[in-house]
Amino acid sequence: MLKQKSNLLILCFIASIIMLVTVRFILNFDGLYGQDSYEYLRYSNTLITFLKSGVQPGDYFWPLYYPILGALLGFITNASFALQFISIVSLVFCSVYIIKTISLIYEDTKYNLFYVLTFFILSPMTFRLGVSSMSDMLATLFITLSFYQGVKYFKKVKIKHLYWTLIFGISAVMTRYGAFVVLLPLGISILLFFFKKKEKITHIFILVGITLFLLLPHFVVRSENSAEFLQHEWLKNWSIFNFFKKSFTTVDGISTNLFPNIIYAFSSVFHPRYFLFGLISIPFIITKIKRSFEIKTILLSFIIYGLFLAGIPFQNNRFLLLSFPLILILLFPSFQFLVNKIKHTYIKKSLFFIVILIQISLTFIGLKPILERNSFEKKITTELKKYENNTLYSFDIDIALQGRNLDFVYKNLWIQKYSTFQNGSLVLFHPTKFEKQWQDKNPMINWNNLKTNYNLEIVHYLPEGWVLYEIKNKN
Repeated sequence: MLKQKSNLLILCFIASIIMLVTVRFILNFDGLYGQDSYEYLRYSNTLITFLKSGVQPGDYFWPLYYPILGALLGFITNASFALQFISIVSLVFCSVYIIKTISLIYEDTKYNLFYVLTFFILSPMTFRLGVSSMSDMLATLFITLSFYQGVKYFKKVKIKHLYWTLIFGISAVMTRYGAFVVLLPLGISILLFFFKKKEKITHIFILVGITLFLLLPHFVVRSENSAEFLQHEWLKNWSIFNFFKKSFTTVDGISTNLFPNIIYAFSSVFHPRYFLFGLISIPFIITKIKRSFEIKTILLSFIIYGLFLAGIPFQNNRFLLLSFPLILILLFPSFQFLVNKIKHTYIKKSLFFIVILIQISLTFIGLKPILERNSFEKKITTELKKYENNTLYSFDIDIALQGRNLDFVYKNLWIQKYSTFQNGSLVLFHPTKFEKQWQDKNPMINWNNLKTNYNLEIVHYLPEGWVLYEIKNKN
């Protein structure tokens, strides 16, 4: 058994390295795109500096485990490489433990390997987040591990599985706070089961001690603002009325979506970005789902998290990943039932091949925007190197420039309204991109102020419609 686990561990790391080499060096994608990934990189580098020199890292709004792991692994390599590798390793191990959880719950699991490889790894959003420097996949791994250990505790009633459930559960929350909602039904079920089995009360004190220890980094770094994340605008504006809305105006601008929130929140069941073939499986779930205590817990977790997302005045397909392994586990019997109905081996293999091709195509389509964004950010960085050591007003792209170590005095056009602008400084902006989403918000207010009250001299036309201007006083 120990040898099998060791071989599995080695195979997973080999698969992770192959995937990393393919994505980072063949596809030339370093995991960085958009603002969040650069913030993880920034804080990982800050933690590395802290561990080397003792310079305090400062406050940090998001959970800490992902940048902490990035910093620790960054001692061996660098933080950028480390963060992407952590996500890829998480993708591989998460796949393994979805398979193991399915095998633990169901009796007929002949096609679970094909099922998970095709519908999890080759799910477009899963693959995209699994190769990016984002915390989502690490949090999803911890959630999956927590449910796996929780199911083992329900089945085997061994206290060690309760401990591991807690360890992975706290780790998930300390990677992404939203994991708390996914894990809440599991935590309540585990607690009720614990008292039902009349476990020794001394375990409670040990579990509390483990919890406090795992939360320690949060209270050390965020000693003055440890509960500030509860003041997030999305939580404060959570409402059941958001279930039926598809347009929102928030600090992130104006967003109009295709579906109302209540449909978006459960769209991982049918959306091509997640599980296109989930629609086929849904009709069979009522008759084929195993009505066990653990399955009811998994189903309740998926529903509770979906309702939580539906009440947030915002839509982001990233958020659906945390509960995606749960719906895959729930729908597996339906998939197995459908495959077993196909008696001819040739037809079965042909359908498998077609499904894989569809998934690969969808994955490539899903990956294309971030590859293009990543390439764009690299090009902009190269173009702007010769303008360093100046004041730069910008929005959206400035986070990438900072993350790629361009030396400017950065003035973000979103953070505040500027009544005046420094003569001779630079502005990097897209003249038309933000007109709708950021109407009457700081970015457009500042941009309109610049156009009205200053002369903007074009310095450099940049890719994808971006322009670098120099600010000149009109007088």
